[in-house]
Amino acid sequence: MKFFGCCTVLVVVGTLTTCFVQAGPIKDQCMEAAGITAQDVANRHETDDPGNSVKCFFRCFLENIGIIADNEIIPGAFDRVLGHIVTVEAVERMEATCNMIKSESTHDESCEFAWHISECYEGVRLSDVKNGRRTRIHKG
Repeated sequence: MKFFGCCTVLVVVGTLTTCFVQAGPIKDQCMEAAGITAQDVANRHETDDPGNSVKCFFRCFLENIGIIADNEIIPGAFDRVLGHIVTVEAVERMEATCNMIKSESTHDESCEFAWHISECYEGVRLSDVKNGRRTRIHKG
């Protein structure tokens, strides 16, 4: 699984607190506002279209963690939010790729925009994680 996809899923379901400091409360607030559950978010790739509620969850989440505002990616946001755990190369690649995504100004389009941004950020690979920041899973 790609790192950011994994990170996103883990952050959203509240198991990786080191990725975003306030991810838990923001995640909960946004899930409630969108009327979805953590399982809905975890299952988002099981269909071609996860539905507007899941997409709007990502709009809320990405706005509240400071990635997007006014249907645009905030310049330098990816670096500010994830730069401490991913390589400079990953930040540059994600900003070059994802910052090209544009949105219309409607509410529904802003949810679609956020969904495309979240999918783009899932392009971060495990190899992009800085040394010492990888989490090991121990079987016991």
